[in-house]
Amino acid sequence: MAAKEKYTEPTYLEYGFGELEHKVITPEICCRCGTCEAFCPRITHKENRPSLNEYDPLCGLCFAYCPRTFLDMEALEKKLFGRVRASDEALGIYTMAASAKASPVQGKVQDGGVVTALLVHAMKSGQIDCAVITDRDENWNPVPKVARTPEEVIAAAGTKYTIANSVVGVQQALDQGCHKIAFVGTPCQIEALRKLKLSDEPYEIGQEKIALLIGLFCMENFDYDLLMNGLVKGKFNLDPKQVEKFEIKKGMFRVIDKSGKAHEVPIAETDQYTYVGCGPCFDFASEMGDISVGSVGSPGGWSTVLTRTPVGEKLYSSAVAARAMEEKAISEKGLALAKKLAGDKEKRFNLKSAEIKNFGVKR
Repeated sequence: MAAKEKYTEPTYLEYGFGELEHKVITPEICCRCGTCEAFCPRITHKENRPSLNEYDPLCGLCFAYCPRTFLDMEALEKKLFGRVRASDEALGIYTMAASAKASPVQGKVQDGGVVTALLVHAMKSGQIDCAVITDRDENWNPVPKVARTPEEVIAAAGTKYTIANSVVGVQQALDQGCHKIAFVGTPCQIEALRKLKLSDEPYEIGQEKIALLIGLFCMENFDYDLLMNGLVKGKFNLDPKQVEKFEIKKGMFRVIDKSGKAHEVPIAETDQYTYVGCGPCFDFASEMGDISVGSVGSPGGWSTVLTRTPVGEKLYSSAVAARAMEEKAISEKGLALAKKLAGDKEKRFNLKSAEIKNFGVKR
């Protein structure tokens, strides 16, 4: 492996929330990850977007850590992995790919329950002391949650499929005195936290206490109001309280109600419910995570797992050794499918980013 290079990025200390609003929020390329809200006490969540609630001293923190202001993936890769990904590494740099499932599956998990199994094992083995995950209320509004016990992790299992400012939960974990924080999230959220951990900006906000990043595969995410009003209520005539589970299987977006009945539409027909800020995103497989997990590439009831860093390798191997999970080889066909989707997302990003002036994300 090549010698690791120092990650440097433009100094944004002279920029404040006004620039963030002008370059990211107003043009609707904000991914609503919650990073600016989490680490700046002057920024809050109002009308479903970041909002300044008091005087902005131009400290630059919100602009510096936003994944949509500047994100030099090559520089991040060099610092994290010691090299830049090759042209044939569509899923990013990883050390191992496998299909896995929890053993036994606990709670109302998604696919193979791998994320739940990893977090529970990490807690029991002392590798983390809490996990920031995304829970939901009875109406399926996503809610950041700091899970301190395996039982809390299991209770919140399952994909929520709508945009959430989950990084806010990291600040909640720091406020609760956690020192070894795991975070589970989408690619944009993982990018933000990795950028925070690797940045040379002179802020000490507890980033060293973020011990584990588990990234999810994500082609795009949905706007809560559009999904619930347009699909759940409008097309399926269901109240969100009647929904037991959302899932994507065999090209179909499925809503399972509490009676067990499945309501579904082709995933191609759900574009109208997509969150607009997902457009300028190239990352399908959470390439900046310690571990990445998704259903694409593995059979039903199993998850595809990519380990990327020594932290991820240690957790995965110890979970398998402890029989918290079982694994099998991923098929070449399955891996090829995951790579194809990753390539499709990057092509979409290249088209979208060409439309956006002063867009600082570099692939």
